[in-house]
Amino acid sequence: MKITMLTIGSTGDVRPYVLLGRELKARGHEITIAAFSGFEKLIAENGLKYYPLSGDVMKLMANVMKPGVNGVTFLKEFEDSIRDIAPVLLNDLTHACDDADAMMCTFFGSLYYSIAEKHNIPCIQTHYFPMDPNDATPISSAPGQRLGKTWNRTSYKLGYLLIGLLEKRYLTQWRIDNGLEVRKLQTKPDYHVGDRTVPVIYAVSPMVLPRPKAWNEHIHMSGFWWDDEPVEWDAPQDLKDFLENGEQPIYIGFGSMVSGDMNKTFTKVLKAVRASRVRAVINLGWGGKDMHLKSNNRVYFADYVPHDWLFPRVRAVVHHGGAGTTAAGLRYGKPTLVVPFGGDQPFWGNRVNAIGCGPKPISRDRMTVQRLTKGLIDLTTHASYRVAAEELGARLRMETGTKNAADIVEREILAWKESQK
Repeated sequence: MKITMLTIGSTGDVRPYVLLGRELKARGHEITIAAFSGFEKLIAENGLKYYPLSGDVMKLMANVMKPGVNGVTFLKEFEDSIRDIAPVLLNDLTHACDDADAMMCTFFGSLYYSIAEKHNIPCIQTHYFPMDPNDATPISSAPGQRLGKTWNRTSYKLGYLLIGLLEKRYLTQWRIDNGLEVRKLQTKPDYHVGDRTVPVIYAVSPMVLPRPKAWNEHIHMSGFWWDDEPVEWDAPQDLKDFLENGEQPIYIGFGSMVSGDMNKTFTKVLKAVRASRVRAVINLGWGGKDMHLKSNNRVYFADYVPHDWLFPRVRAVVHHGGAGTTAAGLRYGKPTLVVPFGGDQPFWGNRVNAIGCGPKPISRDRMTVQRLTKGLIDLTTHASYRVAAEELGARLRMETGTKNAADIVEREILAWKESQK
């Protein structure tokens, strides 16, 4: 089958599709991933086809993750980022599926379902964080992650109403032009393409987020998606020397976060590292790529280090709380401190703390040298975090999430096609 995967986002959105796409390709399917520019090399070197989407992913991330953005203002910042290119982007997404037998998508409301309806092909939704109503947790980007069951349920109604209003502005005329009925506003996920229910796969382990009882049978939890191939990376000799000489360091990195004053953020990090007297490998990521910092015997600055290579070699991890980075840290049994910038990251920070694998998260907006110093000391001195993380990691490494997800994809597409006969 020809399967097109649609994703509007950064590395944390694209890389899981590369892993799943590689598994599906090994089973004989032809996989195309539609993503922003900058990901062509990653996609191509894994033997998958790339379809370019219009837009600037770094500009998008800078807007939606900038200081002060929360669940209330997130959609406004997102709309501001894509308003000028929305018609072109919608056209790109539609044509990416022109010859597809089926499509998959990361979250973007019900927009993708309209494309599936136009092409009359099966669609499978994937989520990396909670987007279906339940009592246990609010919608992932909502403020107030600890306000209780009533707010948790209400947050989904408000979230989907706001998403629906955004879709109505940009999708109504497109559906009319393509001979489709205008979708009605909903206060819950509208998982429908024609008379079929869209299957949902959560690339999340039920050991980290227990499956909510309220979820219907069309919602699956596959477990996290791992890269099971051996890590082939030739580490610089100075990094090897740093790791081998001295106390085992911690990892600190914020991935594709580029919002706000990243120079100020890293300055606070360095002061906290010195004050807490830990050694650290600091991955400068997208936000620090233009900074020229010199390593020493206490701190090593890296432009890029694969998590699967580095995490087994450090004692703890500190990061922004992206779903993939969180999963990787837990997989290798590392105590974790999350410094969320926005989006779903506060959810992951709270989950790490709730399962006993690290301190309470420290939001980037509220991070001070003193708070981060205390967090680093807690992270590295509380044995309970280490024990809980190591026990969870041993169980997570037994999961086969990528294969489970591929099984679900094949089964659901077959069932969809059988229903059309």
